[in-house]
Amino acid sequence: MTEKTISIDLPTDSDGHLPRQCPHCEQRFSIHGETYEEGRYLNLRCPYCGMIEEFDEFLTEEQTEYSQAIAQNELREMAAKEIEDALGDVFDGASTDSIDFGELETSSPHLPYDPTRITCPECGFRYGVKPEGDDTLCPVCR
Repeated sequence: MTEKTISIDLPTDSDGHLPRQCPHCEQRFSIHGETYEEGRYLNLRCPYCGMIEEFDEFLTEEQTEYSQAIAQNELREMAAKEIEDALGDVFDGASTDSIDFGELETSSPHLPYDPTRITCPECGFRYGVKPEGDDTLCPVCR
């Protein structure tokens, strides 16, 4: 059996922000993707409750569903190709273009609201919080 790795890139919004969700308080916020990558941070802090965890622990439910749908669609495509190749070999190259396992719809992995954009006055990190999120913490400052 052939092993294949699927790389899934989560899209940013029009301002380059990537949604995050705290695994502790489940509040949602966003971080500016490029700013985060440039800083090479290993973890994040929830701007609401202050919990610090590894970056990957802050996936939103929508991002998880989006990633699973992308992976399943890729697997369906791979299975269809494998079956087409096998049937083509058995039936001397007969056309098998009609094999289609369908495709799962991918919902938006973005926040359901337009976050208030903040630039940390201490470190310059850019992030977004819910509009009523007043007293928040920078996700990378300590």
